[in-house]
Amino acid sequence: MERRECFGSIQEIVYQDDLTMVQATFGCRDCLDFKACLQFAKERDELRKQNMIAKIIDLSEVHSNEIGSCLLECLSRIYSSPLGIALFRNFLLFYEVPKETTSSTLTIPISPSMLELIDGEEGLLSEEGFTLRIVLFQSHFPGQQKANKGLIACEVARAISSDGAGVNEILKVLSEPEGAKFKRLDPERRIGWLIERWGFRDEFQAFQAELPPPKGKKRS
Repeated sequence: MERRECFGSIQEIVYQDDLTMVQATFGCRDCLDFKACLQFAKERDELRKQNMIAKIIDLSEVHSNEIGSCLLECLSRIYSSPLGIALFRNFLLFYEVPKETTSSTLTIPISPSMLELIDGEEGLLSEEGFTLRIVLFQSHFPGQQKANKGLIACEVARAISSDGAGVNEILKVLSEPEGAKFKRLDPERRIGWLIERWGFRDEFQAFQAELPPPKGKKRS
């Protein structure tokens, strides 16, 4: 059977508690290729996820095997979550920085004419351009894998929710009610919301437990 031009255009929208619903056009209702189209879209997204993670790991500057393994697991879990598709038009790079340097993120919009610098001939990223997000972080928790994963998840959440472009990508994969709730959150609560939805609650708590208490306060 000859496939339509729209083949593989179906996507899933995330609802509360990570329930998803297939988003399709009106014409999909009577399409004989509906199931094949859905399966193709899932396989395509899985391949994109694997290629994206491999390229991120390859191009990032991570010095220790411990942080490298934490980064690989974090990316796999984030991209496998229902909200992982929100990162497909964002390319993340990670750099370990000296302990005296503050963790931070840099956001750089990249035009379609510059895609070949990263994408080559693989067609990994959108032809409409993408956003390069550079995450600079300290690996200041030797032997504390949970805390390091919490740090990475926190910085990824901060990077993706730090500007309008990232927020819009998240809203595209949320249902309208969930999107309305997300837009009402302040920046810090958006970070916590993403960490929760990606499944890093325990890791984030371990990360927070390793942080020094604010001046003048003792940790309870």
